[in-house]
Amino acid sequence: MKEPIISQWIDYAKKQSMIEGHLETLLKKKSQLSLSEYYALYQLNQHGRHMRISDLQTHLCLSQSALSRLIKRLEDKHPMLMKRTICTDDKRGVYVTLTDEGAKELLAVQEEVEMLLQKEFL
Repeated sequence: MKEPIISQWIDYAKKQSMIEGHLETLLKKKSQLSLSEYYALYQLNQHGRHMRISDLQTHLCLSQSALSRLIKRLEDKHPMLMKRTICTDDKRGVYVTLTDEGAKELLAVQEEVEMLLQKEFL
């Protein structure tokens, strides 16, 4: 008999949660980043290191207030890992940019994150 789809979904959710826990532990040991912060830096890096906050919000699936707090944390880190700027053409638009220091922080852990995902996910 085929396993019910809800059971498959629950198994998938458990595995994802377990892997995210392992990623959090790895990032805590190797960097100053939380998993959400890593995801934000990764998405910025994937999109040319510069994007509208609303686009980043779409990629991270965070509420506007949660994303604002995350960006503030990354701006407040020493060195600053992300920078917020107002769009010169449209004063309502706000952009975030991955700083050189943010790119270095991302690069410093990216290989180990990839290895962990290769082992745990694939």
